[in-house]
Amino acid sequence: MTPDTTDPATLDPDSAAAPQNVRPVNAVAVFRDPHTLVTDNNVRETFNLDDFPELADSIAEHGVLTPITAYGHPEGLTATVRDGQLRTLTAMAIGIEQVPVWLIEPDEALAAKDAEISRILTQITVNDRRIALTDGDRAAGIALALDLGASVTRVGKALQTKRDEIKQAGKIGASATARKAVDDGQLDFEQAAILAEYENVGDTDAVRQLLDTDRGYFSYEARLIANDRAERRTYFTAVLPWAEAGFGVLHDYPDCGGADPVLVHANDLITANGEPVDVDHLAADAGWLVWIEQASIPLTVDRDTGAIVDAATIDWNTEHDPDREPADGLRHAREVTQQDRWQADYFLPADRLDAAGLRLITDVPDAEPTDIGISDDPDGAADDALAREELAARRAEAEVEAAARREQERLAARRVRELNKQGLAAMEVRREFVTRLLARKTLPPEASKFIAEALVAEPAVLGEYNAFETAAELLGGKGTWRRELQQVVETAKPARCQVIVLGLVLGALEKRAVKDSWRYSDTGVTRYLRFLQQVGHELVPVELAAVGDLDYEHIDIDTPVSEPEAHTT
Repeated sequence: MTPDTTDPATLDPDSAAAPQNVRPVNAVAVFRDPHTLVTDNNVRETFNLDDFPELADSIAEHGVLTPITAYGHPEGLTATVRDGQLRTLTAMAIGIEQVPVWLIEPDEALAAKDAEISRILTQITVNDRRIALTDGDRAAGIALALDLGASVTRVGKALQTKRDEIKQAGKIGASATARKAVDDGQLDFEQAAILAEYENVGDTDAVRQLLDTDRGYFSYEARLIANDRAERRTYFTAVLPWAEAGFGVLHDYPDCGGADPVLVHANDLITANGEPVDVDHLAADAGWLVWIEQASIPLTVDRDTGAIVDAATIDWNTEHDPDREPADGLRHAREVTQQDRWQADYFLPADRLDAAGLRLITDVPDAEPTDIGISDDPDGAADDALAREELAARRAEAEVEAAARREQERLAARRVRELNKQGLAAMEVRREFVTRLLARKTLPPEASKFIAEALVAEPAVLGEYNAFETAAELLGGKGTWRRELQQVVETAKPARCQVIVLGLVLGALEKRAVKDSWRYSDTGVTRYLRFLQQVGHELVPVELAAVGDLDYEHIDIDTPVSEPEAHTT
């Protein structure tokens, strides 16, 4: 039976289909001065009456036609607006003396938090169906409801929104910066949720870095930041033994360049006797600072005893094949495990050198006139002095050049470290993109030509080491599901089978695109990255270097990434 919309008893007042002038349950109709209606608690935080001229014109001409819903007692002097904030404020601005109100007596038995939750969810629901809240306002309301104790399920059901979206909105709503970024169109909801996580834990550096990043590079920059924070946590855990021994811990690798460095690397120091600095000089109480770094080659140890094992004595072909027998004279990979290996660099403040009895290797004292043919003839004294000066100058020049070479080597090594970090972040973001791409049911238009070109250029590419495992992971598996993939192919439609073929080719080439591909020229990787660029993946600087569009020496390793200029080699 069709309900009679003229009978309030037949309508659910919370229904989107209910006319807004239908009396809510347990409400009485009254007229009130809008100045007596309290509007301070409302999920709508961002509004301007000038943005709603049609509403203002209507109220000026006809008054408030749709009653405002408020909580309060009929004999009370004030009431709290539940629905109708804009109507109330507009009436006040225009000078309307009386407005219609559905007045609901508050349920004294209802807990304060529960009443507030109900108010929030009702306001969001009503405003979603009238003058829409901004995304930021809506997120703020959801965050407040969650903070008051509402479950994600309750909020999602009330707002007819998926749980994941409620969780995401809860993060954004707790961050004023994220709400503003959404409302300004600077970030989408997914990006704003990432930014909110950092603001909500007080990581202002990450927030600033993300806000300064070009939107197309946001996912990449966010991954760089996440990896950096994880690396820092690992770093400070690993450096604890040095800290407990009394060494100062450096947060970043120091700049030791320039004529007057603040910190001096131990390799650039010698003793008063000209001997290099060794472990005996590294007393913590002398003011030494330490920076540790994870070595590129991990430490191999015996799984049972913890003893260090020479990696060359392990048959690594047995690593993924537990039943395989190791080659003669070698051990099975299951007998060992690999651990992070850390190497330390030590630095001394320049103003502590004298106290430590050390000096820069460029601070060469006057050389003794030995083994340079100095004569006892007084008439040759000037020649002897000149010879000593020349020897000292040559020694000083050689030491300066050696120190410069060491500094250049350290800077080059740092560039490699930082670019590899960028390469790792780029690889992680790229694989997420490819995984989404391979979830399609049909090929993108550019794929057929790419597949043909890739297989004609390198017919054996699908058989390369770990090519299938990488493809399987990108296609949504675990990297070991050849049999399962065969079953998928048997039942898949032809269009999906074509996507699987694309996945096999992409997996083979992605396996080659390692974190340091920026320093190599591989035609397969170049073809692969160019294809991804065609189908919507935005190449970041290290990927541009890999395809030859950017000289890796021009990649900034100290500031957030922005749109790079092409510097071809």
